[in-house]
Amino acid sequence: MSIDKSSPIPVYYQLKEEIREKISNSFWKVGECINSERELSEEYGVSRMTVRQALGDLVQEGLLVREKGKGTFVCEPKVKQRDMMSFSEVANKLGFKHSTEVIEFKKMKTPIEFSDIIMFEEIYKIVRLRLIDEVIVAVETVYIPTDYCGFINEDLLKGSLYQLLASYGYEIERSESEIQAILIDDYYKKLFRVDGQIPLLKLSSNNITKDNKLLFVEESIYRSDKYTLEVNILTREGKIR
Repeated sequence: MSIDKSSPIPVYYQLKEEIREKISNSFWKVGECINSERELSEEYGVSRMTVRQALGDLVQEGLLVREKGKGTFVCEPKVKQRDMMSFSEVANKLGFKHSTEVIEFKKMKTPIEFSDIIMFEEIYKIVRLRLIDEVIVAVETVYIPTDYCGFINEDLLKGSLYQLLASYGYEIERSESEIQAILIDDYYKKLFRVDGQIPLLKLSSNNITKDNKLLFVEESIYRSDKYTLEVNILTREGKIR
């Protein structure tokens, strides 16, 4: 592909998409160093500044990473969740092969720590492993009142919980969440099936319907080297600060 400098599409954007396509077609594979700024500048007949802008965008998008003194390398693809979506929706949207393992599903009395927000005597505790290309990227624990679920079993829980609840007439309008980094220990190493250190993020959220009903409480642990959570913070006027 040649760069069309007469096109209304900015030159840096054309170059960025050309590099993205080369990575998608495995011209440069994960972990490989791409051509230098000088080489790309000469190859496409554009300025170093234009190359730097294109590469900078791809670094911000998580497709590339710069290593000082070494070059620019292709990153391992990450699952990136920008809006309030289920894991299944995010994976499908990005074209990833995904699966779910249900490792715990039981009915239990509502724990004391939830008694002030869940006004039901019994809840389901659901613990699921979420996999991308057979790699565990999240451990998801959900607590939901049994009254909200109708019929539910492990096979149904291998799909999208959002879609399952939607079939019962529930729609989540917002999620009140807290995010924190946590240290991996032997328990999480066992769950994620790893031996070494990996970075983890913990997301705790209360998921609420349009009529202000708390539908379920969720605590999810993500591998932050595999999964990115983007948060948009809005003012009351709807502007991002």
